Amino acid sequence: MKLINTSLIITAILIAITSCHRHTVATAQDRMPVTAPVNIEYKDAAGNINLLGKSSRQRLAQAPFDTWFNKNYADYTIDTNAANQLKPLLKNKQFVIFMGTWCGDSRREVPRMYKLLDYCGVKPSQIQLVNVNNHDTAYKQSPGHEERGLYIFRVPDLLVYENNKEVGRIVESPVATIEKDLLSITGNKAYAPRYPGVAYLISQFQSPQWMSTPAAIEQAAEQLRPIVSYWGELTSFGRVLLMNGETDKAVDAMRISTLLYPAEPATFNYLAAAYQKKGNTNAAKECCQKVLQLQPGNQQAIAMLEQLNRQ
Repeated sequence: MKLINTSLIITAILIAITSCHRHTVATAQDRMPVTAPVNIEYKDAAGNINLLGKSSRQRLAQAPFDTWFNKNYADYTIDTNAANQLKPLLKNKQFVIFMGTWCGDSRREVPRMYKLLDYCGVKPSQIQLVNVNNHDTAYKQSPGHEERGLYIFRVPDLLVYENNKEVGRIVESPVATIEKDLLSITGNKAYAPRYPGVAYLISQFQSPQWMSTPAAIEQAAEQLRPIVSYWGELTSFGRVLLMNGETDKAVDAMRISTLLYPAEPATFNYLAAAYQKKGNTNAAKECCQKVLQLQPGNQQAIAMLEQLNRQ
């Protein structure tokens, strides 16, 4: 009976995700206009060149990015049967690709995305490429903040728009293949991207019925338990919310993460940071103390606790 109930919960969550994505998200986000790339470059701590903000596909094909872009583009074999079905469905679509040149998933998937879009005859004017940062002070952000309100918590993200509204997205990597995932998205078929736990949480946060109460947090955690498989899923989403100034939602996401992974010190460290930004010093201290119970000597918790005690 337990297995049946779990199956029903997962099915219900996926239905909620699809419904939210097709209606709430699709009518809430305006398409980003395709504008000229800037190709901002910066060097990370190791001296590696990376891109930030609106970028061009041509820049990816040049050094130092050509070593992975050109190779992965050439190596990808397109599923021509699925791609041929996809061609007519992409004529009136617009695409926004969020990526990081520092990101292994982006290096693998983005060249493949471009090769498929090329095969399907998608024009450059239909595609906007945006590179985001991975530094703690600008986590998953672009200098122009094109990511704002779009909940970009993993990259790459391929967002698909029709009539200026989002109709679906591939998050980090395809569920099946890029071709088959896009067929589901553009063919109005049920589709849930990777990290369904975050998609479900977005649907809850966008609902006017959402209440940030202990009961609501516990209920959400129980709903998410069957589909969240890694502690970093919700904390990563919470960090994005925190960077976007949605502090209350960030706290809620991280509280749920601590309920799902009560033995993971990192979940409480991130929750402490969210409470600190919210101005709830006592709650932040309690989280730090919880970290030190789980992992005595945790330097992040020690440093934050010292900082909080000075306030």
